[in-house]
Amino acid sequence: MVGKPWWHRPLTIADLEIMGADEVLRINPAELAEKKKRMGFNAEHLTCSDIYGGEKGIFYFKTKIAKRVPRDFFSEYIPEAHKRGIKVLAYYNVHWIHVDFGREHPEWLQVDSKGRIIDDLYGSGNAPCVNSPSWRRFSLQGIRDLASYDIDGIFLDGPIFTPEACYCKSCQEKFRQRYGLELPREKNWKDPAWRKFIEFRYDSIAEYLRDAAETLKEIRPRTVIYMNCTGLWPSWPAARDNRRLMSYQDILGAEGGFLYYDLRTIPLWKPGMTAKILETQAEGKPTVIFISGAHHCWGEYLLTPVETKLLYADSIANGANPWYGIPHHLTDKPGALAAGEMNHFILNNAEFLEDTVSLAYVAVFWSSRTADFYRASIPTTDFTPHGERAEKRAAAGNFYASFLGCYEALVRSHIPFDILDEEALKPNILSRYDLIIAPNCACISEDKAGVLSGYVREGGNLIVSFETSRYDEYGDLLDDFRLSEVFGVSVNQGTFGPMGMDYMSIVNRHPVFEGVSADMLPSPIYGIEVSPGTARTIAMYHEKMPSRYVKVPPISKNPSITINTYGKGRCLYIAGNLFEHYHKYHCPDHRRIIANSARWMSKPLVTLSNAPQSVEVTVRRQLEKNRILIHLVNFTGEMTRPMESVVPIKDVEVTVHGFRICERAKALRLGKDLEIKPNEDSASFIIPMIKEYEVIVLKTAE
Repeated sequence: MVGKPWWHRPLTIADLEIMGADEVLRINPAELAEKKKRMGFNAEHLTCSDIYGGEKGIFYFKTKIAKRVPRDFFSEYIPEAHKRGIKVLAYYNVHWIHVDFGREHPEWLQVDSKGRIIDDLYGSGNAPCVNSPSWRRFSLQGIRDLASYDIDGIFLDGPIFTPEACYCKSCQEKFRQRYGLELPREKNWKDPAWRKFIEFRYDSIAEYLRDAAETLKEIRPRTVIYMNCTGLWPSWPAARDNRRLMSYQDILGAEGGFLYYDLRTIPLWKPGMTAKILETQAEGKPTVIFISGAHHCWGEYLLTPVETKLLYADSIANGANPWYGIPHHLTDKPGALAAGEMNHFILNNAEFLEDTVSLAYVAVFWSSRTADFYRASIPTTDFTPHGERAEKRAAAGNFYASFLGCYEALVRSHIPFDILDEEALKPNILSRYDLIIAPNCACISEDKAGVLSGYVREGGNLIVSFETSRYDEYGDLLDDFRLSEVFGVSVNQGTFGPMGMDYMSIVNRHPVFEGVSADMLPSPIYGIEVSPGTARTIAMYHEKMPSRYVKVPPISKNPSITINTYGKGRCLYIAGNLFEHYHKYHCPDHRRIIANSARWMSKPLVTLSNAPQSVEVTVRRQLEKNRILIHLVNFTGEMTRPMESVVPIKDVEVTVHGFRICERAKALRLGKDLEIKPNEDSASFIIPMIKEYEVIVLKTAE
């Protein structure tokens, strides 16, 4: 594509951290740039200040806001990077201030509801408030001064709100002017003022990014700007709503490749999860997965080469560019060398990786409203080191866990799929999918419920579970499901459970039960009493087990799985938190039911034979080049993490459905052409070996 901006081509982004002023004084700019070139990086985030312990006013470029500039490193380094074809984006910290610097500027700082200055960011440090006029002047002046250099863009680390903030005078006044209310002092998700506070925080971050972008582009209009945004987890704790931020940035990136502490508790496919939601939210703009090379929170100890390659592979397989960050003095370690290997693979195969789109016929609904206003656990991140919960009360249903269970069941069933959020629930977008899955998406607005109803009525298919559409978009309980007619059932007496040793039974045979090992299956932990209307019941709950080692009670009056025809489409409703149950217990027959339902309701796209569940498959297409890209990520490890090696998979047969394949199939990692066996509307080939990752390029006839 002639004239395509450089940031729309495949990127391999470095962040070889130079955090301290003592380090920057010792570095040879030419040697550092050459090191990055050798490692296969074509872009980078270049740290512009001493951020050990937070911002201190010590900068590596000439700026009016500096307390001290020990070395104008930017003027020396940028020409060396550009000589080697490396694009330079200034890494600019706008979220973390050293406590000593904060004491000099208390008017900048976020405070909690009791008026206490937040001083424990990352364990020690203040968070500046984007609504502080003096902080805005300070930080925007730094952007103006950076723009006087020959930079290619700016990456903002932050801005954020901490979960407890902000109640500074500037926020109080701005909130009062905007809503005519005082800031709510208690976290009450049913309070209209608290809900406005959540929106206020989101809007405040977006308004800061807007002003930062305008400041940069007034001086350097052809540069890019983007910030550290939210991945596939609830976004309210740091108040970064990607949809509100996209208008003001050129790239969408998030920390999908940051792995913390006990890796066994982290999804293997965290980068791919993040990449899928970013691709939807970016709406055609490039996406980046930030990969920390370290095993957090040990920043000086790198992940294994295998973990590093898998983080890269899962990002690329889902259409994202990798960013790789480590301290600059660790580039000779095995993990860093693995990153270099993956960088060179991307650069050597850029023509096959650029301008691709997903071909999935299935999409999973990530409900941001449910994540914010229902119940959703939050994983460990830099800004939520201990996690958070949207509601403290114990209750049935965890949306995040349900989503993870649905995601894993599809990956392990080799079903390619996309992720859609509320903004993507539009008729023109939904029409490309055979099936939408909503795993306990409890909070749905009347407008979005109408879109989903229309989708099914016109021939689309829907799989839903538990309390989907039982609440409005702010978490208020409704009298019945908003999608009751689509489900073909109505709420009866509400939720029941827990059911730790209870059962449900198949009562009507159906294709969704093909291959299921028993008629009586473990029940989800929580169920919901519903009354069937037009829906057909195919599985029912048993009465509750009174104790262990007793005769199983009879079948109850409560359906557990129903199927309804609505217009031209169909809806499978699961009256319990089955996806959440699968996430926790991995019952094989629960996965089979999910996979069978998806296959029954959508066309086949790709089939794998002789491949374990731990191989993820995605299918992407280069429209202008009539190419299909089959990405296979092999997570088959050693039953613990960090993984030190994967088990190579041999002789995997891949069948692609719905396309006439011609010319060739090439395995990019193996560097081999594969023999194609064409059929009328499909083609198959065998991959002799898959180590961590393989990409197959297919030329199609149309």
